[in-house]
Amino acid sequence: MDGIEKFLNRIGAVMRVAGCFCLLGMVLITVADISGRVKQSPIFGSEELVSFLAVLALGLALPYAHTHRSHIGVEVFVQLLSTRVRRRLKLFREVLSVLFFAMVTVMMGAYARDKHLSGEVSMNLGLPEYLLLYVLAGCFAVATLAMLADLVRFIAQWRQP
Repeated sequence: MDGIEKFLNRIGAVMRVAGCFCLLGMVLITVADISGRVKQSPIFGSEELVSFLAVLALGLALPYAHTHRSHIGVEVFVQLLSTRVRRRLKLFREVLSVLFFAMVTVMMGAYARDKHLSGEVSMNLGLPEYLLLYVLAGCFAVATLAMLADLVRFIAQWRQP
């Protein structure tokens, strides 16, 4: 199990750095576009590129957000419950999260395949959107694996006296 967690941590670190580069690319394209607009020569398709990079940045941040608990939680209500009920709620939440993200991964892959087979491209630049969707499906897959590893770790801790 430790080997899988180390592997997921390495992939998460690479994805986090790639997400940072996407954010940097968004900033550079936006600044270049605004500077170009001042000189009456904006960058064609800059909105499309920034949108693609934003989707990539969000997708690449999913495993990091999960492992560092950077998502929004409702802790005030849960803290009022007993330890036993909190553990059961956490188990229920973790199982539902894994199932939901696994379903999203499969559906995103199917959607990417449909886009690929249809040959649909982006409106301005003619970029193949299916590549972005495949990458996003991969990001969801890594996030799902990270959630599954957390679930297995939680169940193993629960069984210990």
